[in-house]
Amino acid sequence: MTVNAAAPAHARRRLTAQGFRALVGMHLKLMRREPGVFVMIVLPVVLLIIFGVIPGTKTPEADLGGRSVLDVYLPTVAAMVPLMVACTGLPSAMASFRERNTLRRFSVSPVPPGGMLAALVAVLSVFAALGVLLILLLGTLVFGAKTPSNIGAVVSSFVLGFTAVIAIGMIPAAIATSNSMANGMGIPFMILNFFFAGLYVPIAQMPHVMQTIGEYVPFGAVMDAWSGTGALWQHLAVLAGYTVLGGVASAKLFRWE
Repeated sequence: MTVNAAAPAHARRRLTAQGFRALVGMHLKLMRREPGVFVMIVLPVVLLIIFGVIPGTKTPEADLGGRSVLDVYLPTVAAMVPLMVACTGLPSAMASFRERNTLRRFSVSPVPPGGMLAALVAVLSVFAALGVLLILLLGTLVFGAKTPSNIGAVVSSFVLGFTAVIAIGMIPAAIATSNSMANGMGIPFMILNFFFAGLYVPIAQMPHVMQTIGEYVPFGAVMDAWSGTGALWQHLAVLAGYTVLGGVASAKLFRWE
C-alpha cells in the first residue's frame, strides 16, 4: 500500500519535456510584457556605440598596455548583460512571483520545486548569451576592436562567470519578497562586479592592490582571463567557487512564500 501511494506522488512531481517547454513559454510571455527586461541588452549596446563613434577610442594607449579604449571596454560592456540579468533580472522575477503568490501555487502543483526556476534560468541564460554575442560581434566586426588571443579561455570564463553570478543571484531570488528587497540585495553585488570589470576605471589604471582584489570577484576574474592576465586555472577556480557557494546557499535559503 505504501508503494502504491508513493508512486502517484512521485509521478505528479515529474517534469516532462512538454512541461518544461510550457514553463519556458510562460516565462517568454512574461518577459514580453515587461519591456524593461530588454534594457539589459539595449543599454550596453548603446554604450558600446558611444565608445565606437568617439574619436580616439581606437588608438592604442601606453597606460592601457598598448590597447585602445575600445579594446579595453568591449569585454566590460559585454559583461554588463549577464551581470544585470543575474543580479537584477532573476531576483526581481522571483520576487514578483512571490508578491503575486505564484510560487505558492507552484509549490502545490504537479511542477517539481526546481522546474519553474530551471525554466526561468534557461530563458535568462539564452537571453544573456545572445546579448553578449551581439555586443562582441558589434565591437569586433563593426567597430574593429581586437579579439583576444585565447578564444577558448574567454568563452570558458564568460560561461563560468555567468554561472557564478547567476548562482549568487539565486540567493536574493531565494528569499526576496519584493522587488525593492531583490534589488537591494542584488544591485550592490552587480556594482561591485561593474567596478572590478573596469566599467568605472580601466583595470590597467587601478592600483596593484585593487587589481589583486579584482581577481577574486567573478567578473574581475573574467576580465583577467580575457586579457590573459594571471593563471587561467585560478580564475576558473574562483568562478567555480562562487557557483558552488551560491548554489548551496540559495538551495538552503529558498522559500516559496
